[in-house]
Amino acid sequence: MTRLQALLYLRCVAIIGQSAAILLTHFVLSMPLPLVPLFAIIAVLVGSNSYLAYRVYYHPQSVPSDDSVAIQLTVDIMALAALLYFTGGVNNPFVSLLLLPLALAAVMLPLGYLVGLVVLSVFLYASLMVNFVPLPTMPVQWQQTISLHTLAMWLNFVVSACLITGFIAYLAQKNRDTERAIANFEEIQLRQEQILALGTLAAGTAHELATPLATISVLAHDLRPQVSTHLYEDVDLLCQQIQQCKQLLNNMVQRVELAQIQEFSLLSVQQLVAKVLDKFQLLRPMIKVQYIAQPLYSHIFLACDATLEQALINLLNNAADASSAHVEIQLHQHSQQMMIDVCDKGLGLANDILNMIGQDKISTKGEQGMGIGLFLANATLERLGGEINFLARDGGGVIARVILPIHHIQHIHAALHK
Repeated sequence: MTRLQALLYLRCVAIIGQSAAILLTHFVLSMPLPLVPLFAIIAVLVGSNSYLAYRVYYHPQSVPSDDSVAIQLTVDIMALAALLYFTGGVNNPFVSLLLLPLALAAVMLPLGYLVGLVVLSVFLYASLMVNFVPLPTMPVQWQQTISLHTLAMWLNFVVSACLITGFIAYLAQKNRDTERAIANFEEIQLRQEQILALGTLAAGTAHELATPLATISVLAHDLRPQVSTHLYEDVDLLCQQIQQCKQLLNNMVQRVELAQIQEFSLLSVQQLVAKVLDKFQLLRPMIKVQYIAQPLYSHIFLACDATLEQALINLLNNAADASSAHVEIQLHQHSQQMMIDVCDKGLGLANDILNMIGQDKISTKGEQGMGIGLFLANATLERLGGEINFLARDGGGVIARVILPIHHIQHIHAALHK
């Protein structure tokens, strides 16, 4: 809730309460009041509140300045002082309501504005001590059953207690929400720092790996004439994999140099999965991934970049390591989200490990894993507005569920024509 929204709602309560008090006093208690000037003042409040409603509902993104908030609170103070002038001045038990705008100003405005409003309120209170229209005398029949002053003081206490406690409770809730947001932001910042460190190390490692890969490539080609013919296929596969590693390193360096790693493109789900499977098959040609393309999802687009493709490849690698013969990709749509399930039929994982995967550098491969693949995959999906969940699969194994927001084709066309 913004400052203008808070003023809007509180002023609605004030207008209703003031109107009810005037009508009750005039018609029920038979104490004639000057209704024309009183309701003229309330009309000014209604007009000012209408302007606030326009600002809140038709320009919700605009940030109100301190000047505009101070002006609105000044209107409230002046209007309340004018109402008190026509209803007994400081003898009116509701005079203490002048403190409420000051309480709001103490929360919403800098000290300079607050001092100005306090000076204005003190001046108006002093003026109401000598300049006011006296309240009419209560009829005799009411004087015998009720004390007007006591009743008004009770109502004043009820109104003040409700408004102050409600506003303080609202501020306390906002403070708790802010603390949670700060804690989440700090956690995200820490994770981004870890990712940045990993990225820096990866860039350096890419350059360092070029020399040993070149040496291995030369040795592999020299080794081919020296082995038996039945090993030719294995040596060729080795050379192919070395060339693939070199190509991957070159691509990574080019993306960093061209600053393309942060650029997003819109791909259909089918295109994304097809690109990921093509790259995965080059890396691990012996693994067959079970996937049935569904035309139903061809019109659904996702925001993608190289890191998302790499995250999905990491998940496929994990599934292949868990059960090389049973790796599947399944697609599901739920509302405005697309779910890409990477499934295996391995031994599965305990529930406590499933809940921790991706939140820290936890390896599920024992000494063979470094524990950063799933961590980076989770960070990538968070950056794209998605998330990743790990679920136990019926019959054994794990489902790595990637959830991403959907971008419909009509939204894309609308964005292009802006």
